[in-house]
Amino acid sequence: MPARRLSLLAAALLGLLLLGLPPVTGTGAEKKGVCPQVTVGQNCTQECQSDGECADNLKCCRAGCATICQMPNEKEGSCPQVDSGIPQLGLCVDQCQVDSQCAGKLKCCRNGCGKVSCVTPVS
Repeated sequence: MPARRLSLLAAALLGLLLLGLPPVTGTGAEKKGVCPQVTVGQNCTQECQSDGECADNLKCCRAGCATICQMPNEKEGSCPQVDSGIPQLGLCVDQCQVDSQCAGKLKCCRNGCGKVSCVTPVS
């Protein structure tokens, strides 16, 4: 195999390996939370290389071949414990699926109806 073909093949394999890796963390500290799954097609733009390049609490997340700043799915704090023995008042509909769908510091947690709501977390 000629050297040029071999180097092109090696570059292609390296490129495929890199597509599956998380973004490179640079000088910025990693922020808390988990990147959401992005289903919308992106144009392979590299908006960031580390969480430190994203504003506020946004994280640098992989979206197909792109990296973009996104609101993480998980926020700080824990969901309050729900006592299943005592019926509790609550909306009996799912208000959210992930923390990032809740305003401010609210988290997406199970409520007294067996559904999930945006609630104030406990420390």
